[in-house]
Amino acid sequence: MLKFIDKLSGLTATVNNGVELDGILDYVYESFTDYIPYERIGIALLDGHGCIYAEAARSDNEPRLKQGYHMDLNETSLLSVVEKREPRIVNDYLEHLLAYPSSETTKMMLDEGLRSSVAFPIVINGTSVGVIFFSSKDPYKYNEGCIPYIRMVTQNIGMAIEKNLLVDDLILTSIIGFAKLVEAKDNDTGQHIERIQNYSKIIAENLARSDKYSKIINSRFIKDIYNFSPVHDIGKVGIPDSILLKPGKLTEPEFEIMKTHTTLGADILMKASNNLLRKGRHLFDMGIQIILSHHEKYNGRGYPYGLEGEDIPLAARIVTVADVLDALMSKRVYKEAFPTDEALGIIKMESGKSFDPNVVDALFAGIDDIMRIYDKLRK
Repeated sequence: MLKFIDKLSGLTATVNNGVELDGILDYVYESFTDYIPYERIGIALLDGHGCIYAEAARSDNEPRLKQGYHMDLNETSLLSVVEKREPRIVNDYLEHLLAYPSSETTKMMLDEGLRSSVAFPIVINGTSVGVIFFSSKDPYKYNEGCIPYIRMVTQNIGMAIEKNLLVDDLILTSIIGFAKLVEAKDNDTGQHIERIQNYSKIIAENLARSDKYSKIINSRFIKDIYNFSPVHDIGKVGIPDSILLKPGKLTEPEFEIMKTHTTLGADILMKASNNLLRKGRHLFDMGIQIILSHHEKYNGRGYPYGLEGEDIPLAARIVTVADVLDALMSKRVYKEAFPTDEALGIIKMESGKSFDPNVVDALFAGIDDIMRIYDKLRK
């Protein structure tokens, strides 16, 4: 037991030192095999929209159930683990598959050569935020004797998630609040950024159903585009009101100043994330891509860099279509709102020119949902 306490103290120190979740999972995987049987450890988190998604995993083999795989929580056998905050032991995945024959995750575990597991709820401040799984290649490896060890390890995992992921969410919430203040300078925009969030999410979800993007767009991508699309115009904070709110057409010098909101905004978010690097990448990578590239055009005639086609980041290509559609249907200081049919006609006409045709197709595939959002949030 003393050796376990030493290992646990090392885990606590690792968490307190601000090591990212991947590094903490590495430590756990290497440290606790004498106390908990496993050949695989996985972490799945709740996304706040009724889904549970794979966040990280460590295994002797290449995991089949990879990061980003997601399911409706109600369609899994984990609902009671999350709601009751009690562990669940699967003694044999072969037997479990007989009880849940449509379970894709059980099939993946068997494909990885695993036969048994214990799922333990990750709880932060009394709320379940996810589940940690310890899995073994042998059936019937888990019993109540494992649970105290797993509980202590999981408490530290919860602390790590709170430090890494929830703090990130707090920072993002602050940045979105700042973006709303920027939007408030133009009273005509109303709930523009809330609409953009939802339009972008709907488009991304429809793209994810296509063969081309099914392995690119996962639950994390959809969550990130929902979170980061509101900051697309944050750089307008650096544009003078005389230009930003001008009722008439901008002069060429004024338009050159207006175009700098892309690089100004990207710089703002880059500085905000400089102290929050995750494995050498900026925490707000997608947000930076959206801000910098949401005025690029598919034909290469946009700004600031004249990127063309799929050289433009996918998230930016999605937000561009969502942003322009909402701008067309909204009253601004320099124009009246276009009728819906006319706005959609412009989007269709610009497919392959200003916009990625795949993104335009995904928009029209979700147009009923988009119009419901528009009707709900246009006031």
